Amino acid sequence: MWGIKFPSNIPIVTSLFGIQRLPSNDNTDLIDTFNTLITPHARHIEHLEQDTPIPTRLWLAYWPSRADFQKWWSSDPVSSFWSSVPDDAGIYREIMEVPPGRTQHGTNIADRLSGMAHLGKFESILDKSGYWGCYYDRMPDVTKENTFPSEVEKKPSRIVPEIGNTSTLPIRKGRVNLHSLPDNIAFVVEGQDHSLISPDEKAHWFAHFDQSVTNWISDLVAAGPERGILDSRLCYVPESGMYRAPDAQPRALNFNRKVQLFYFLDMAAMESIGRQNVGHVKLRREFLGSYGPGGVVSEGKLCLWVEASILKGSDVECEYVGCVEGTGLMGLNWD
Repeated sequence: MWGIKFPSNIPIVTSLFGIQRLPSNDNTDLIDTFNTLITPHARHIEHLEQDTPIPTRLWLAYWPSRADFQKWWSSDPVSSFWSSVPDDAGIYREIMEVPPGRTQHGTNIADRLSGMAHLGKFESILDKSGYWGCYYDRMPDVTKENTFPSEVEKKPSRIVPEIGNTSTLPIRKGRVNLHSLPDNIAFVVEGQDHSLISPDEKAHWFAHFDQSVTNWISDLVAAGPERGILDSRLCYVPESGMYRAPDAQPRALNFNRKVQLFYFLDMAAMESIGRQNVGHVKLRREFLGSYGPGGVVSEGKLCLWVEASILKGSDVECEYVGCVEGTGLMGLNWD
């Protein structure tokens, strides 16, 4: 297993932008314009699509510092674009500033870069892998005395509109800014890339893991805020092609390269659901056996990565412009 060593203690920035494809407007022009604005400037971007509940084009972008992000964000073309989008645009941003001591990137492959790996250099984390709590041990700021637990006394509920007829989606017009998120929310990125696997490895994956992984991710999506999962988004890279039947569900998992985005109440919530889900416990054990040292596919080409970042409320900026009710963190009711 490999982790990332960052070049300094300067906080990095992870930005998530989304443009919804609304029934009244597929936003093709808006998507093309924004893509032109952001693509040359971020250190790395995962270009993603999300099908449900609202078809959305997403840019998961990584910046080496707040200064780098702010230079782009405050530039005239970007500032003019963002200030001029109409009040029913269906566009949002979630900007997260994270000290290197409160984040981690783990992957089984060191010859391919994904996500946060573009911001640092690989280092072995074999001694901090394969046991409960290893993510904590990869974050220098986390100690046994302070695992950054949530201080929220009551978990939020989620606003879930009855979508049904997509021609009458409930749109919240105007700009919604979230100014007071609680401390210690965990933003988690899980990615898988099957693009380079051999026929034998693919057969082994389907025989031992595909259904279990599907069940586990589906369980996470269904869990909701009452289990500490504030929001979840299943995304994929359309250009990567499919490795399983196109009619399998959820569709996002059919693609060779896919990314799941989760906001947990805190890291403890993520670990709790992982420990309590019987299917995940078995999956985790069998995966380590197959892909670990000496395993039958230890030399396989499957690329997995996971990122977990502990966020202070003051380090998160969220803005939703003309989005469907219930979009992202806007859909949480903390009362």
